[in-house]
Amino acid sequence: MLTEVNLPLPLIVEAVFAMDDTVLYVDQIENLLKLFPTKEETEILKNYKGDQDKLGQCEQYFLELMKVPRMESKLNALMFTFQFDSQLAELKNNLNTVNSACDEVRKSVKLKEIMKRILYLGNALNQGTARGNNITKPAMLRKRKIAKWAGWITGQHSFGPSGAAVGFKLDSLMKLTDIRASDSGLTFMHYLCKV
Repeated sequence: MLTEVNLPLPLIVEAVFAMDDTVLYVDQIENLLKLFPTKEETEILKNYKGDQDKLGQCEQYFLELMKVPRMESKLNALMFTFQFDSQLAELKNNLNTVNSACDEVRKSVKLKEIMKRILYLGNALNQGTARGNNITKPAMLRKRKIAKWAGWITGQHSFGPSGAAVGFKLDSLMKLTDIRASDSGLTFMHYLCKV
């Protein structure tokens, strides 16, 4: 892999020491990082007192590179400078997607209507309980058999002055499929889709 770096050692040492990103390319930095010795190998090389000419080419190479303080950190920093623009572009693209989705949610008339219906039906199901209030249309509720549904979403709601919930947490929506009618297998979600 040293042959893939394809630069004279003094030029590499100078470029890394000066953090010069015009000399080294991404592939060369990746190869240097892959070949960089581990901590144990570094200690062994530092403690070597023998003739350096007897070492292999790779060991001699890294003995020179280790003369640069914080060599591995500098190589990683150089790698980051090369990858920064592409990572930034990808991040901007992801943020644009999230912003676009948020705009769609904010502008969706249908979603607001569904949320209103869920809140109304939840208040209807909780009518007469500690979590509910007295909704003024009990006859309509009986006709639609909503009164037969088992208890709705537990607590953690915002309640208005009359005791009715004026909002609910989004994680409560996960429970819509768990709530079933007592006489049929119809779930709250099925009923909501029909309404």
